[in-house]
Amino acid sequence: MNPRFNRRQILKAGSAILALPWLESLAPAQEKAPPKRIITVCTSFGLYGPAFFPAKAGKDYEASEYLKVLSDLRDQFTVFSGISHPDIGGDHASEACFLTSAKHPTRPGFRNTISLDVAASQHVAGATRFPLMTLSTQDSSPLSYTPTGAGIPAMSTPSQIYARMFLAGNKGDVDKELERLKRGKSMLDRMKERLAELSKSVSQIDRQQIADYTEAVRDLEKQIVSEEAWVNRPKPKVSEPAPTENFPSPFSDRSNSIGRAKVLFQLAKLAVQTDSTRVVTIFIKGMDEKPPIPGIEEGHHGLSHHGRNPAKIDQLKIIEKLKMAAFRELLASLRDTKEGAGSLLDSTQVLIGSNLGDASGHGTTNLPILLAGGGYKHGQHIAGNVANNTPLAKLYVNMLQKFGMGTDKFGSGSGTITELS
Repeated sequence: MNPRFNRRQILKAGSAILALPWLESLAPAQEKAPPKRIITVCTSFGLYGPAFFPAKAGKDYEASEYLKVLSDLRDQFTVFSGISHPDIGGDHASEACFLTSAKHPTRPGFRNTISLDVAASQHVAGATRFPLMTLSTQDSSPLSYTPTGAGIPAMSTPSQIYARMFLAGNKGDVDKELERLKRGKSMLDRMKERLAELSKSVSQIDRQQIADYTEAVRDLEKQIVSEEAWVNRPKPKVSEPAPTENFPSPFSDRSNSIGRAKVLFQLAKLAVQTDSTRVVTIFIKGMDEKPPIPGIEEGHHGLSHHGRNPAKIDQLKIIEKLKMAAFRELLASLRDTKEGAGSLLDSTQVLIGSNLGDASGHGTTNLPILLAGGGYKHGQHIAGNVANNTPLAKLYVNMLQKFGMGTDKFGSGSGTITELS
């Protein structure tokens, strides 16, 4: 590192340097290449299969109706078919399993498992202010789950997300935050002692529950220590103005899920560009209401249950092509942001897909899945068996390995999808 400069000094320069990215000259000695990132996107009402999947496998596939929207990025993504999590079922409840692959979410006693994004965030814990940012277009059930199966609530208010990343509090606010962290550490210490005493007098099942809970407590302690280390460090400055929830913001209209997704995509890009986090999850919730899109005559949910009605399918495709266009804007923004010898997209794996393959019938097989960026050799359609799907978690193993984790198993996936390199 140049002895005359460090990250803190440059950040203190204020508005002279905006949206400070990863810089090779300021990187730690062990980090001479741009850091690796993961962004995952789940769209809860699926993507209409006949308009999403190409007919032919390989590199010379003809782009489907939806993939034509991404035509200028063809060499930057791989599309998958015949892929899903085995033994999920659960209709809309399968949302909870999209990033975990835990089986049978509607069965009594269901317990979720760790999600892809949380596993990745644990690998880089402490490297950034936020190990994980999980965002949603509205308040919703979570996509992200801890090792003990506890859901992590998503943030769904853009102004608050922006403030957490970029707005500094006054000294009084910082002191209060430090005191809150210290109190939290003390409380957790006392809880551990009480739980240890309790475990001596309860059943084996209860002892396992206590062990799971104390594991979650330990994870929280690590997060608190990380927060305390970051609380006095200056936040990066960006030129983009803070978003708002007031009209004409899409967050003033509950039905405008695509407009909301665009705002969250912009925040996600800023988050990884400024190295505020290296793992982001975005949940695009479908809406029961009619979206503010010309040509749409009924609610999004009703259109997703099209029952093969051509008129409904035509309207559904209007919505979903606009969603793909919003996703294209995210990829293009990452591609056009230079970093090191490449682009931000080169160092960022971006996954989009859905927990539903056939939203009309709540089917959870043959999921629409696309992976962009991240330094893979893209530009192909990897086609699995539509009757005997490839486990989606095998792709998650690919992603974790590319992220720098030495693992050959995640959830229901053992090994990788070898066609992806």
